[in-house]
Amino acid sequence: MSLPAPIPYFPVPPNQYDQRYFAELTRAFSTFAQQINTPGAWRATELTLTNSTTNVSQGQLSWNLAEETVDITMGDGVVQQVGFETYMRVKNDTGSQIDNARVVGFAGVNGEIKISEYLASPTANELYFVGVTTHDMPDQDVGPVTLYGIVRGFDTTGGAESWSVGDILYASTSEAGAMTNVRPTAPNPVIAIAAVLAVDATDGKIMVRPTIPMGLDYGSFDANTDQTLGAINTATAVALQDTLSSNGVTLSDSSRLNVSQAGFYQIDANIQVASSSGSAKTAYFWMRKNGSDVTATTRAITIDINGGYSTLSLNYTISLEADDYLEIYWAADSTAVTLDAVAALAFAPSSPAVLVKVTQLQL
Repeated sequence: MSLPAPIPYFPVPPNQYDQRYFAELTRAFSTFAQQINTPGAWRATELTLTNSTTNVSQGQLSWNLAEETVDITMGDGVVQQVGFETYMRVKNDTGSQIDNARVVGFAGVNGEIKISEYLASPTANELYFVGVTTHDMPDQDVGPVTLYGIVRGFDTTGGAESWSVGDILYASTSEAGAMTNVRPTAPNPVIAIAAVLAVDATDGKIMVRPTIPMGLDYGSFDANTDQTLGAINTATAVALQDTLSSNGVTLSDSSRLNVSQAGFYQIDANIQVASSSGSAKTAYFWMRKNGSDVTATTRAITIDINGGYSTLSLNYTISLEADDYLEIYWAADSTAVTLDAVAALAFAPSSPAVLVKVTQLQL
């Protein structure tokens, strides 16, 4: 390791002429000149910054008196407050400008992370949310998006919503890129984006601190017609007809419950069994996954009431991969047993023959 050059001390002048003194003086000046031209590594224990209240040049630092932190002037006039703001470098490749203070999400990668205005629709992926723009981004612009910190200089009155200081803002479910102080409801994702710090038509402020819940899928389905067996002791799929609610779980082929993402699921089923004779008869119900029986899922019910009903409640938990499907199968030792729907009565609504709910418990 090279040692730092010695400091060129000047010799003490003698009382009378001394040729050696002038030789030492010349050497000292020569050493000083060489160090000025090639100073080597700069060392310092303190850095003094300007207190300028206006932006310094791009790539320079200044001291922010109000926030008591260092400001870094970046491209597009963006000033980052060190320690108080976090950005992601992104590219607008949408074909049009994305304005300041717009909610954006991941839109792909092409040398840079691409973004587009984000809409919190039922089909949106919560994990694709990125942040809030902190300046106007023309098409093809590359610059920072705020992940955490203050976004300034836009209308925070809320328009028809009338925002107030302290309001929590969410990703809009109706306008891509917008925020709303009305908390969304299922099946829309609920992504809390920011809190309002100052209300102003042109110089408003929000504090961006997103909370992104991990949305869980679900579905509810029923069958409102009777179901019979063609033969005894013959496995038959329990048919479903109507989708009552759905987010990521869908019905196909009359019996298949399809999941769109992997996870741990709970299946709850209520099945109304009817008997058309007074003899004892036993019906069996079980689960199939991707066409194969699931071990230890069979439940049995015995009914001997002629014209009577009995309701069987089933509960299963199972791990599934994306695009797996489930079915409920049944069989009986008599064809005099049916899955029976009850029409609406004068004093009560109708009752489906089968009601099935699929709930994702964990990703």
